[in-house]
Amino acid sequence: MIIQKTLWMIAVVAIFTLVSCATAGKQFDRTHISDIKTGVQDKNQIRSWFGSPNQSQSITGSPAGCVEQWIYVHAYASFGGAKTKSATLVVDFDRNGKVCAHAYVEQ
Repeated sequence: MIIQKTLWMIAVVAIFTLVSCATAGKQFDRTHISDIKTGVQDKNQIRSWFGSPNQSQSITGSPAGCVEQWIYVHAYASFGGAKTKSATLVVDFDRNGKVCAHAYVEQ
């Protein structure tokens, strides 16, 4: 009897795992993606549009003179990974805190 209950519980957990959903990162407003212009926006403007980044890091050796990179990521998977969506925004800043490069990918 205990073995049957244990097997039943394992089956229930496995089913929930297969049909559950998972997220990574946090959603960010995509309204202003096309408004980002190199040399125009600064860190404060980017933060007001998209919030705080998921990750920030120093960068070196950029041909455009970029010194800092902000990364925004949101990913969503459901039904055991059968349906996935992700969005990534990368914004690089120069020494003056102005946008010097940016990229957006949605899958």
